[in-house]
Amino acid sequence: MTKWNKYLPVILLALCSVSWVACTQQRQPCLTPKIASLIMETIHFKTDTSTVFVDTALPSGLFIPLTNIGIDSIKYPLGSTFTLSLSPDTTICQWRFTSDTLNAVAYYDTFTFYYQRKLQFLSNACGYTDFYSIDSVHTTHHIVDSLHIINTSVTNNVNTKHLQVYIRHNF
Repeated sequence: MTKWNKYLPVILLALCSVSWVACTQQRQPCLTPKIASLIMETIHFKTDTSTVFVDTALPSGLFIPLTNIGIDSIKYPLGSTFTLSLSPDTTICQWRFTSDTLNAVAYYDTFTFYYQRKLQFLSNACGYTDFYSIDSVHTTHHIVDSLHIINTSVTNNVNTKHLQVYIRHNF
C-alpha cells in the first residue's frame, strides 16, 4: 500500500486534468462568410450600335478605393465579375475603375455607391457583421456606358450579383 501512496498525487492530478479538458467547451468555428461583398458583372457591347452584348473578360480590371476602407487597390486578372467592399463607417463609398491597367491613367470611371447599413447577427460563433441596402449608384461615363442594379440587398451570400456594368465597345 505504501508503494501506491507515493504515486497517488500524480494519478489524482492526471485524472483531474483529463476531466477538466473533457469538460472544456469547444468553440464552434465560423463557417459563414462574415464580409458582405458587392458583386459586379461587366458586359461589353459587341458593336457600336449598343444593341448586341457579349460577355467578355476584361484584360486586367483595376479598382482603386477613393474612400478609406483599408484597401490600397484590387487588380482582377482577366475577369468579368468583380467583388468590392462597401465602407462600414459611412453610407457613401467611392471606387475608381479602369478596364485595363495599361489605360489606368488615361481612361477611368468613378463609381459612387449610396447605401444604408444594417448590423446583422450571424451566429454565436460568427458574431455580427454589416449588411447593406443600395439606394443608388452613380458613375462617370468614360469606359462605362450604363449600369443596372440587379439586387439592392448586399449580404454575405456570394452567389448574388448586385450590379451589371455595361462597358463601351472600344474598351
